[in-house]
Amino acid sequence: MSGRLRVTRASDAQWDAAWAAAPRATFFHSRAWYAAWAEASGGRLRPLARVATLDDGTRVVLVGAERRVGGALARAVESSPAGTFGGWIAPRELAPDEADALAACVGGRAASVVWRASPYDAAMVEAARRLGACDDTTQAVDLREGFDAVVRRWSKGHRATIRQAERAGVRVRTARDARDWDAYLDVYHDTVERWGERATVVYPRGVFDAIARHGGARVRLWLAECDGAVVAGALCLESARVVVYWHGAARRAYFDRRPVHALMHTAMRDACERGLEWFDFNPSGGLEGVRAFKRGFGAQELPSPVVHRHRAWLAAALWVRRRLGRKGGHT
Repeated sequence: MSGRLRVTRASDAQWDAAWAAAPRATFFHSRAWYAAWAEASGGRLRPLARVATLDDGTRVVLVGAERRVGGALARAVESSPAGTFGGWIAPRELAPDEADALAACVGGRAASVVWRASPYDAAMVEAARRLGACDDTTQAVDLREGFDAVVRRWSKGHRATIRQAERAGVRVRTARDARDWDAYLDVYHDTVERWGERATVVYPRGVFDAIARHGGARVRLWLAECDGAVVAGALCLESARVVVYWHGAARRAYFDRRPVHALMHTAMRDACERGLEWFDFNPSGGLEGVRAFKRGFGAQELPSPVVHRHRAWLAAALWVRRRLGRKGGHT
């Protein structure tokens, strides 16, 4: 890069076109993902996309969502919400200096920026690391050799559970209507109750409604049925090449029938048949049992470092604000 990036606000049409054409984009880079979170947050989170023009005229869309912190004190940028992949949408592979310039621009002049680099953009991963990102990974299954090859990489135990689920009468299908989403959310509520205080994040109904509404055909809710009832589900979000298993739930009473394994089997087979290249399980939050479960499906570790950038003056200002608030509360 010979000069400073020229950055302007991106229109909805520019964002949509960039996402549809980008070979490395995930659903989390789409305008639909940000629109869903804007709706679910009641407008507290607002989509923010900008176009950066490189020296050769290439246009890259920087994605994110902004929110106010400390009232009107400052602006924070999340790229993207819920800890998913963010950064930018590039139409080609970027040189290291180009990626570094873009990484420095993510979030603009916001007081606080958080973004997770996409493992499907190697230049982004390396730029995030050079910016001081915290190392992290996601786990994903390479689908490019076809479904038979995918299953051969599964552990012996995981392959056996598919036969077990079939014998137990587990059937898998996609959600057809609002009643199916209701049934899935009932299973999710059951799961949350089982987790108790171990549940770090609990999403309200509005999040799922918004994702379904804005995501359209790129959103697939897989349901596992047994004894005439929905007993497990997997919410998968797609781009042109990557499908991400973003959310799942299952009833404990049916664990022995292996409905989750049946869901993964069907979802991966469907993705292979439709030409998708990766089935991403999402990061595991450092939980070794969860990582082992994914490795059993042949998932490999892919780098996905996380950038946390906070301006020191913001921390100081928020500390003063809290102190004043406490003092005011005692008068």
